[in-house]
Formats: sequence, C-alpha cells, structure tokens
Amino acid sequence: MTTFDHSARVRPEWIDYNGHMQDAYYGLVFSHAVDAFQDAVGFDAAYRAATGCTIYLLENHTRFLREVRPGAALSLRTHLIAFNARRFHLWSEMRVADAPVAISEMIEMHVRQHPEPHAADIPPDIAARLAAACLDAAAIAALACRARLLSI
Repeated sequence: MTTFDHSARVRPEWIDYNGHMQDAYYGLVFSHAVDAFQDAVGFDAAYRAATGCTIYLLENHTRFLREVRPGAALSLRTHLIAFNARRFHLWSEMRVADAPVAISEMIEMHVRQHPEPHAADIPPDIAARLAAACLDAAAIAALACRARLLSI
C-alpha cells in the first residue's frame, strides 16, 4: 500500500475564539498534503510549467473528529482510492500524537489551463504511477471514518 506523508505544526494564527484550530485551516493543511501527493506522482512545479496543466479540486468532504490545540504537531497520510483518465479520488487522515483528528476525501481533476481551463487526460507516465499507488478494494474497505460514498 502506497502512502504519501506530510506534516505541519499548528500556528498561533490558526487558533479561533474557542481555543482550537479553526475549521478553515484543516482545509489548508489537507491542501498542502495533496500538494505533496501531487509532487510525488509527477504533477509538480516542473510538470505544471512544461505542460500548462494543473490540478483543480472538484469536491471535498471533511470529517472533524477531535479538537486540535495550539502548537500541535500534525501528521497526515494520504491514499489514492481511485482514478480515471482525468480525475482522482484521495483519502487523507490528519493525526495528532497518533490519534486521528480529521479525515478528508477529495476528488481532483487534471486541467489544461489554456486557452480556457478544461479537463485533460492524465499523461500515461503519471497514470502508471497512479495505478501503482492506488489502494486495492480490501484496503479501501478498511479506511476509517468515511462520511459518505464519493466516487468518480
């Protein structure tokens, strides 16, 4: 099973009036984890500059499991659940001290930006990396805290 790891530390400006991480910053941290995934499979800055293609977020579902306090060390693990010619489905878990605090599932789309943004096929070399990284059915069934079924 291929996993893509990312880490972050909760910054003071991410704390809301309740004394825990504001919900918007969960999205930021999950987005940074997705950036790390994209870089690892080949959708990196060099690819974007050379091709004029990028990745757009189409759908995101976040499940908040526990509060996150100031200064907490966050570790994120991202898995590829599925992909097709133009889209991919990710599941990402955020943890503090080995306890899950949030889950995010995202549908992303490969986009050619010019002349107008439009969906474009994922190149074969990156599609091969995605195929190698994709979880099998048993691993997908074992993922925790899936809020509702997402599919592409």
